[in-house]
Amino acid sequence: MEPAGLAVGVAGGVAGLAGAFTACVECFEYIQLGRKFGQDYGKCLLKLDAEKLRMSRWGVAMGLGPKSSLNPQVSISEEESKLARRLLEQIMDSFKDAERVSERFRKHSITQKSGTEDLVVYDAGSSLDPSYQRLHLTMRELASQRQSRTSLRNKTTWALYEKKRFDNMIADVTVFISKLVELFPATQEHQRALCKAEVSAISEIQDLALLNEIACDDNTMLAAEVKKEIDSHGHNVTDWEASDSAKLWVGDENENAFGVRNRGHTAARFTVSGNAQVHIGNINRG
Repeated sequence: MEPAGLAVGVAGGVAGLAGAFTACVECFEYIQLGRKFGQDYGKCLLKLDAEKLRMSRWGVAMGLGPKSSLNPQVSISEEESKLARRLLEQIMDSFKDAERVSERFRKHSITQKSGTEDLVVYDAGSSLDPSYQRLHLTMRELASQRQSRTSLRNKTTWALYEKKRFDNMIADVTVFISKLVELFPATQEHQRALCKAEVSAISEIQDLALLNEIACDDNTMLAAEVKKEIDSHGHNVTDWEASDSAKLWVGDENENAFGVRNRGHTAARFTVSGNAQVHIGNINRG
């Protein structure tokens, strides 16, 4: 059993991270993306959402945030506390550096009469492609549930206008969050459970496939849970056409199928013409 003095000191180490953690999460709230992002806007916004959600997941597992009484703080050493604080500060610095570069771009564009069009920013509520909107709102809501809404300070939003600057920033932020996760292996089981709950809340196969595309390369924990969820669904085939003498099969082929759980499959918005043959369903053998 730890001496009382040491236990208080260790708990204080985690508590001392609360302010920096909250400031990091808030950094995601203030950024907007300019119209120069074009067709990349949706995926870039979702990358921000995914990293904010991962940041909130780490915070909950560490015992930070508004529901810390339900998630007791983990025991960490003074050295671990210092390393974690340094990583949190590096995340904030990544946003600040991007903001400074963006401000220089803004001032330069203002001096160019034709450059002001480059300063128009997207509004997620009206500009985001509908195919991205549901996943965006779901991830934001999941992160928001773990965040004290009273903690948000009155800070002016700022915009990133160049995708290459965004790519540099989000790459750095992703690395630093990964290092935070790796720094405290004792919290990873809790994070994995939170991650599983997030994926279950997303549920729609199209959204899971999109999340897998934009966020799972750098997040093995999320990738594993998304794969499990996708594998539990059947095939989902939409907006297609079979014509002439085409042959199409949507389903699974199960060998030695006795006792095998058959997955359901979805085929929607399709047309079949000519001599085309379409089979939708599983084939069980054995």
